[in-house]
Amino acid sequence: MSGARIMQIVAHPDDDLYFMNPELQQSIADNDRVVSVYVNCGESSGVNKVPGDKQPPKPDIPGYAGARRQGLRQAYALMATGKDQSPWKLEAKPLPDGTVIEVDTLVGHPGIQLVFVGVRQHAGGNRPGNSLPALWADPSMSTSTLATTGSPAQSMHEVTRESLIAALAALLNEHKPTLVRTLDPDPDLQIHDSKNRPHHDQPGYSDHPDHTAAALFAYAALERYQGPGDGGSYSVMSYRGYYNERWPHNLPPQIQRAKADVLNAYGGSPDRCDFVAGCGDYDVGQDRSYGPGWLQRTSQRQPTAAPRIQQAPGGRLTAFGVLAGQAAMWQESAPGSGKWGSPKLLGGDGLLPGLAAVLTADGRWQLYAQRVAGLGAKADENLRELVTAEQQKAGGPFGAWSSLGNPEKDPERGRRVGAPVVAIAGDGAAHLFARNWSKGVSTRRRGGDGAWSAWRDLGGAEVQEGLAVTTDAKGRVHVLAAAHDTIHHWTHDQPGQELSLVPSGLPVAADPPTVLARPDGSLLLAFRQPKTGCPQLHRRPVDGGAWTDAKLDLAGRGYGPLTLLPLREGVLMAARNNDGGTSLATLDTGATPRWTSIKGAAVGQAALATDSANRPVLARLAPDATLVTSAIPQTSH
Repeated sequence: MSGARIMQIVAHPDDDLYFMNPELQQSIADNDRVVSVYVNCGESSGVNKVPGDKQPPKPDIPGYAGARRQGLRQAYALMATGKDQSPWKLEAKPLPDGTVIEVDTLVGHPGIQLVFVGVRQHAGGNRPGNSLPALWADPSMSTSTLATTGSPAQSMHEVTRESLIAALAALLNEHKPTLVRTLDPDPDLQIHDSKNRPHHDQPGYSDHPDHTAAALFAYAALERYQGPGDGGSYSVMSYRGYYNERWPHNLPPQIQRAKADVLNAYGGSPDRCDFVAGCGDYDVGQDRSYGPGWLQRTSQRQPTAAPRIQQAPGGRLTAFGVLAGQAAMWQESAPGSGKWGSPKLLGGDGLLPGLAAVLTADGRWQLYAQRVAGLGAKADENLRELVTAEQQKAGGPFGAWSSLGNPEKDPERGRRVGAPVVAIAGDGAAHLFARNWSKGVSTRRRGGDGAWSAWRDLGGAEVQEGLAVTTDAKGRVHVLAAAHDTIHHWTHDQPGQELSLVPSGLPVAADPPTVLARPDGSLLLAFRQPKTGCPQLHRRPVDGGAWTDAKLDLAGRGYGPLTLLPLREGVLMAARNNDGGTSLATLDTGATPRWTSIKGAAVGQAALATDSANRPVLARLAPDATLVTSAIPQTSH
């Protein structure tokens, strides 16, 4: 068993299979301890449809819920053992308040557990609709658990908003995860029309109402989580849901195939079944999971979250990230030593992944982040804001975190805002950017006097979450973001001017792009091709002319944003690969690039930096919430 303890908190059976895989499967392959918590039963209408049958079966609410649990056991057994019919131990266990839940443990693999809290999906009675959103919005409301067919937990219990938060907090404090995965608490606002089918979306949003509520309950429970308890910390990662069907597919065919195989095991078949409730969610099997468009993509809510690593004045590498909702700082013991001390927590209270760190001309660190400022039941109590903290002098302590507000005044819109990115222009002004509720980009500018401008919308079409930013050799700031059919580019002619959208002529990208400013004033842009994951490289010349395709001949590996680092000769690129590790290749040298790989999963994106001896270093936040760095040998680049 590895040192990583992972807890996944989702709404329905199959949310993890659709939205968190392949990272779930990678965790199992890495021998991490994995505990998956399913908040509601997903009983829906109770009809377990069999593909090809002309006559649908009669509704059976407890039976369909039980069949979905059996499907999950089959899926996890396949991922862990290669056999979907491996045995499980099913137990009924009480929570501290007496609520009885079902806990399933894979025989021979005690580190893999499925926990079914068992809240009814539908409120019923005089409270129509889904239980979880209603519970979140109304502290006076109550529902109950559901006794599902074949479950050892047959006693039903009342569930309230408070009791559900307490139940999830109890599970967190029992299992002590170092990484918590959950769903998207703040899904995109979405107009539903002929091009954007509603599917199972909640009205006006690009996700299921249960996904949103389950994520909000998870974040509320995390406020009561005491941490691993062994001196360590933990990280949190949220995953988009139905967002996936509205953006280009980012998983290469082999990863899609592996996800589909797992979902086929979950779908099961009535023809090979000895479980009393049925053996799977039959309508999902037989590759029918490809249909909705959720399988072909995996999207983290903060896709460019990564350790921010750079040399500080004096040459020591310094890294920043988010642990337990606080900013964390790691420092090398000495320049070029490759040895790191424990992280120093810098506060922040409720920070989300996606921290930005910049170094000022006088050697002071400035940090920027997105923060959960409120998790109340009412819309005006469920708040997000952007915040900043900075050193008062180089090497000195950080001051208090202060609010930069939110580009949206309406709290409902404000929840859709993304993680900040920051660039320092040639005139010393800091330019902050964030994706806004309309899926565009908003900005604020901090001048030399320290005063911030008002928020301004840059205009342009919709873009994915995940912005790329850089400052070129002439001090001009550039922002790039992946849209539905191209990559948008905002810049200005000289520092001090407002940025505006300029024609890019760039193709579509599967994931957020990465941009690098070269010393000669040119720009390099790296991104992945949809469906294949193949890296693409485009150049923009010094004079600001058109982007040109560098015709990169490099096979696709994995998915997600790429990372670039300039070397004495060429540019080093890091990519998350199919196994969850990191693959590296050197570009722009005239030679044909080749991949080499470093094992070890990263939570979010990997980072690259150059140490005081001019050696490239790979940094990643590992699933056990530790910073892991690797010096990259000369033969790797």
